[in-house]
Amino acid sequence: MVLILGALAWAAVALLTPVGDDPQEAVERTAGMHHDQHQSAGRYYIPTYAKVEQDGTAVLRYEVGDGQDSSVEDFLRTYGITAEPKRTSPSEVTYSDHFGDVRRTFTITYNPSPEPGGYDYARITVRATGTDAG
Repeated sequence: MVLILGALAWAAVALLTPVGDDPQEAVERTAGMHHDQHQSAGRYYIPTYAKVEQDGTAVLRYEVGDGQDSSVEDFLRTYGITAEPKRTSPSEVTYSDHFGDVRRTFTITYNPSPEPGGYDYARITVRATGTDAG
């Protein structure tokens, strides 16, 4: 029985994963963060972590620097995130938006820099869940 359930689960994942996507890309696509979904940006960020949790929530983590080529501002622009930020602590900000039928929450945690008003890098965690279509 366990073998049959395992085979059915594998078949479901294989059928629902777009052809050519590796597991990380499948999580990115689920969260609305895959580069094919944002072609007009002409660039994309590669997550350092990508996993779908047991409840179906896609979780991605990114690290961005504080420079011209990699920054929180560029990340937000690349993925079209225009929601108003909510400060949750002195070093943490969250954004929430929808991408198609996916609700996404972005938590940005800044690692402060010794320079005034700067940061060495920021960790961006994306949590995405499907919304009810009906």
